[in-house]
Amino acid sequence: MIRVEFFDYTLSGSELMNFNFHHLFAGLTAATVGAGALAMAIPSSEAEAATLADHFTPQDQAVFTSGFRTSTGVCPVGFAEQDICFESSHLESKVVKGEPFPADMYPTSLEWRAQLAMTRKQADIKTVRIGHTVALVDRQSRLVVDVMRLGNAQQYVVTEGVSAS
Repeated sequence: MIRVEFFDYTLSGSELMNFNFHHLFAGLTAATVGAGALAMAIPSSEAEAATLADHFTPQDQAVFTSGFRTSTGVCPVGFAEQDICFESSHLESKVVKGEPFPADMYPTSLEWRAQLAMTRKQADIKTVRIGHTVALVDRQSRLVVDVMRLGNAQQYVVTEGVSAS
């Protein structure tokens, strides 16, 4: 017979071996957490990494629209799906493909809703927006990998509050 003394309470061997729902639940929880941790620890495959883009695609260009109506008026360029209008910036011309991102400028990330609509990019590339210009910048070297000028985004014709493409 096994005896365990815990403060003023003594358990006998038969009380130690009783299996109940709490033991089952704890075991299943531990197994689930362990399996989740194992799944997260497995590195992504090379094939998946190869499918991530390192440049802009025609689908990326199609995400943005120009000449659409917002609650505040007609927007020259933006993300019409979420009613986001982009203002132009005099700094846009400083962003040049193949050159380092200007040291005197902060690479502000593109609005996340627009990023979600675009094709996925490689993890070492950051998508930034300056005015009507969207750029892909290498996170380590700050080299501008690709540039997309949104002045030629999908055109919408605006008439009396109704947009049609």
